[in-house]
Amino acid sequence: MQTEQSINNYPQRSLRDFYYILFRHKWKIILFFLAVVVTVTVGTFMATEIYKAEAKLLVRIGRESVSLDPTATTGQVISIGQSRESEINSELEILKSRELAEKVVDTIGPKVFLEPLDERALGEGSSLRAAQDRFRAIRKSFRETMGKAQDFLISLDLIHSLDDREKAVIGLMKDLTIETLKNTNILFLSYEDRSPQLAQNVLIKLIDFFNDKHITTHRTAGSYKFFDTQADQLRNQVARAEDELKKLKSKTGVASLDEQRRILLNRMGAMQQDGESNQAALVISKAKVQNLKDELAGISPTLVTQETKGSGNYAADLMRSRLYELQLKEQDLLSKFTEESKPVREIRRQIAEAQALLDKEEPTRTQVTTGINTTHQQLNLDLIKEMANFSSLEAKARVLKTQQEAAREELTVLNNTEVKMVNLQRELSLLDGKYRKYSDNLEQARIDQAMESNKISNISVVQPASASTKPVRPRKGLNLALGFFLGIFGGLGLAFFSEYLDHSLRTPQDVEEKLDLQVLASIPFLKK
Repeated sequence: MQTEQSINNYPQRSLRDFYYILFRHKWKIILFFLAVVVTVTVGTFMATEIYKAEAKLLVRIGRESVSLDPTATTGQVISIGQSRESEINSELEILKSRELAEKVVDTIGPKVFLEPLDERALGEGSSLRAAQDRFRAIRKSFRETMGKAQDFLISLDLIHSLDDREKAVIGLMKDLTIETLKNTNILFLSYEDRSPQLAQNVLIKLIDFFNDKHITTHRTAGSYKFFDTQADQLRNQVARAEDELKKLKSKTGVASLDEQRRILLNRMGAMQQDGESNQAALVISKAKVQNLKDELAGISPTLVTQETKGSGNYAADLMRSRLYELQLKEQDLLSKFTEESKPVREIRRQIAEAQALLDKEEPTRTQVTTGINTTHQQLNLDLIKEMANFSSLEAKARVLKTQQEAAREELTVLNNTEVKMVNLQRELSLLDGKYRKYSDNLEQARIDQAMESNKISNISVVQPASASTKPVRPRKGLNLALGFFLGIFGGLGLAFFSEYLDHSLRTPQDVEEKLDLQVLASIPFLKK
């Protein structure tokens, strides 16, 4: 119980104890601080300076973004839209490709990348000249040792040896940084090397090779020659088809199928109409001839011109004359109308009435005088004319029939010609369409070839490759500041760690805490 009370009465740690620890281990803190600061300072000032070259490329919207290659389709060219992000990433992958790195290494030379760069010599009176020479010698020895160790591991087949070209390519790709700036169409390129001129030259060569690769990637090799050959072949086929069509038109005398068909059909329609009219007229003429023959058979060529019985009968003579006129009119109407027509029935009724009146008249003469019957004579003349008209109508019918047969044969020939001509025109149209398509693609391929020759693309150099005049590494100010703070806090940590490992009893509090004994007196230790 007393022990617990004594322990609880121990004084707590104070700031004086903290100062005591620092004072006890002051030389460790100072030495660690000096070691860290000196090491960081020497390493910073003796380290090889690294320079950085930067460049920026703009990926614009060009023909590579909105059109297909001429060989992508043989039909209608359809624009395939793609996101700008995918296009930028595609160009980014081309820039990161090993092929471009190999071309840069082959152009500049692998030894330029691998040979160590001689450090800049200080002035003759510089106090750091000797230290720099010693550091250079140490680094050279270290490289030789590492080289021997690498050769030993290679001899044991633990690692594979790399030639100078492969090492240079790997080193270039390692020190090369390519990225896209956020929310822009700009590619950012940077390369770090010990020589600012070499860093700048690497980016210049890389951009040149990238432009060539970009143009080559977005075109199809041999497309111009292919389209030129195909266009020439189609041009010859179109010429042959046009020549065959021309010969067919000259042979058949058909300039235009539609126009020729329209003319022929109109002519056949007119002939058909004329034939129908002529057939109707022929039937009418035939009927008139038959009627005239029947009437002539019933009429005497001569008739009584004068009959005298006692006194003359003027009314009978007048009625007889009227009867003749009605009979003539009947014949004329029969040539125009049928027997059942109303005019014919009316004239016959009048003839019947006139004949009835004439029959009622009693003859008063017995002296008869005969002469030529004018009605018979007129009917005979009409018959002759009608027979001539009938013969002409028959001749016209035969001519129309011959013409209709010729027109039908011509229509048959036209139909056969139409099939051949339509096939030729269809073939010519297809060949012409193909020729136009290949000609357009040929022109596009020619434009691509010309743009490739002049290295024209949608890649623009926003910032040419430029090397910094100040090295980006080592960052001397930052390194010294970090070394300073690392020396301070590392020394403090070393002091407290040493105090933690030290189990000796140095104060009365240590005796009371660790041995559980009460200190009666203490004698300070003084150095001589």
